[in-house]
This record gives sequence, structure tokens and C-alpha cells, in this order.
Amino acid sequence: MGRPVRLVILDLDLTLWDHRNVTGLARPFRRISDEAVEDERGVRVSLYPGVRRLLDSLRTRGLIIACASWNDPQPVEEIFDLLNLGHYFDHKKVEPHPHKQQTISALFAELAASGTRLAPDEVLYVDDRTIHLDAVREAVGPIHFLQYGVDIRSLDEVLRYLDQTTGDGAD
Repeated sequence: MGRPVRLVILDLDLTLWDHRNVTGLARPFRRISDEAVEDERGVRVSLYPGVRRLLDSLRTRGLIIACASWNDPQPVEEIFDLLNLGHYFDHKKVEPHPHKQQTISALFAELAASGTRLAPDEVLYVDDRTIHLDAVREAVGPIHFLQYGVDIRSLDEVLRYLDQTTGDGAD
């Protein structure tokens, strides 16, 4: 039997919330509900249903939670602060470049430096796009992957996947 997943890496844009690129929004943001913010032009960013339930469940399971996002860090931090999301994430890897393999490799290096060494099959990466997946797998190995909107239609399905996964590397 394989190893269980110990690290869940979540993309942000079009994975945890419904906006394609929060870096392009006009700040400052203002909170309009527990689940949404609005930029100064009135453009809304809303969390997908189940985000908090997913993050609470991952935390309860004792998993390491990280985000990996191609964004400027400042708007993401502002949204995290306004929606009280930041405390869920053990590691926030938000960088203004499209090279997720570099972002995720750096996360692996940070974890290893702090004494947490992970095998690729102990990692689940959730993103709305597969464009970076081959490069990520080349850099860190055969991690588990779920494409939001294709492999899963709701964030609750991440938990079902974790319950069914034996850690044998199968997606």
C-alpha cells in the first residue's frame, strides 16, 4: 500500500476563487461578504463554494496546506486578509511568473530545509490548468494532480479523492 498524501498545494485563480487574475484588479479591495471582495472598480472576487470547508478539513486531517499562484503577492495577501484565509496556509508561494515548477520546487526545498521531506506521491496539486503540470512533474516527480473543472467540479471532491487515494501515484 502506498503513502497517504501529506501536502496539498492549491492554485488560487479559478481554483479557490472565481477570478482569472487578481493581479490585474484595481486595489484597494473591500470586503463585501464573508466569501467575496470587490476592487475599487466594483469587480467582484468570490470564493468557490466549499473553500473554507475544504481548508478546515485539510487542517483537521493534519495535512500541510500550501498555495502556489502566478500572481503578485500583494493582491493575494490583501484578499487573504480581508477574507481571513491566510491562517489556513502553512506555505504561501505567490510569485509574479508563470514557472510553477520553480515555485513548487522552492516549496519542496523549504519543507526539506525545515525537516519535512516528501516523496512526490505524498503531494496533491490542484489547479484549473494543466499547462504547468509536465514541468512540475519533471521538477519534483509524479505528484497527484486534480484539474478543477475537469477532474473535479467542486472542492468537496478533493476530500473524496484524498479518502480514495492510497498514495500509489495514480491520478
